[in-house]
Amino acid sequence: MSIEPGSTECRLTISVGLQGTVLKARLPAEPAHERSVILLLEALSLWYGLPLHAVIDADALGVLQHPEKWSRWLGDAPAPHVQIEWVAVPQRRNPDRFLEPMGDFLSSRRLLSFAATGRR
Repeated sequence: MSIEPGSTECRLTISVGLQGTVLKARLPAEPAHERSVILLLEALSLWYGLPLHAVIDADALGVLQHPEKWSRWLGDAPAPHVQIEWVAVPQRRNPDRFLEPMGDFLSSRRLLSFAATGRR
């Protein structure tokens, strides 16, 4: 599951291996109750009967504006079947000019992505 907190909304995406994306949601930027996020993650894990690995965008505007809130909302100890990881995707800088003339190898990237995530 990916969590992308913005200034006006929070976007959630859930992917299941070999099925791909199964749920997309746009929620209010901040939950009305401080336990809402953890309860939602636990409920989704129980709904699918699978452990849930949630990845939160640490560089998202909502997190950068209120890191202390997101830290509190995600809690210190979620349920044992819920794992939360803070991720900041590095900006792509200086693409390798040497390999650029060979093309984008889009089919190779799709193949690797599918093998790693189950998403098409």
